[in-house]
Amino acid sequence: PRCAAPVRIGALPQGDIDECSGVVASGVHPDALYVHNDRGDEPRFFAIGLGGALQSEVDVAGAAAIDWEDIARGPCRTGGGSCLYLADIGDNDGDRGSYVIYGVREPDALGGARGATAEVFVFSYPDGNHDAETLLIHPVTGAITIVTKVNKNRSRIFELLALPAPGEAATLVAAGSIEPPSGSERITSGDVHPDGTGVLLRTSTRVFYYPMAADQTVAQALADAPCALPSPDEEQAEAITWLPGGWDYVTIGEGEQAPIHRVSCEAP
Repeated sequence: PRCAAPVRIGALPQGDIDECSGVVASGVHPDALYVHNDRGDEPRFFAIGLGGALQSEVDVAGAAAIDWEDIARGPCRTGGGSCLYLADIGDNDGDRGSYVIYGVREPDALGGARGATAEVFVFSYPDGNHDAETLLIHPVTGAITIVTKVNKNRSRIFELLALPAPGEAATLVAAGSIEPPSGSERITSGDVHPDGTGVLLRTSTRVFYYPMAADQTVAQALADAPCALPSPDEEQAEAITWLPGGWDYVTIGEGEQAPIHRVSCEAP
């Protein structure tokens, strides 16, 4: 897609969102974003407006928060509708052994303090421990893709084509590797376009777009060459999401009152 330069549209609210690690646009509430903190916080996420105004704090029952690193939106495992998936996949010390994705239904309404009950999906990798910050969910199939974070060389790609029953342990399947063509090698976030035709990956310094055909998995799309898109200069670049209804995307960094940037793009 052809994109304009990033524009600052707001900032995170002062207070509890001080280490934003993931963002995803709502599929139910116009102009709402869901964000969450990095490790050390409670099991909760927040709804904010595009400009950063706090709309809701949502406590997640049945969840723990070891190191939440990303949030994605996709189809619910059962019953239809839009669900949010919170990825407890950070492992800086490389000693966790197993990891968790928490699934919750999108809130029906926003405003004030709210609660959600999580479905718990436990998984491991086939070859040991990995640190990761990127959760990608196919908007049609619900297939899960995780991209690991490395300090140099190639990140690994792992897939799970269907969510297991809650509480049942699953083993991801290795599905290739990836190395950004320029800039930092540390992949910190990503998102699949709501219509399933492209994938964004964010690194510490760049944003890349990978086209995706209707018959491709996310991992197959990531095997092709990307194009670079505009990337705002943000301290500790951590989060990215497509906005519904077009090709614009939003980025957020980490820190107190971190700026929110929007990049406007034409359809490819």
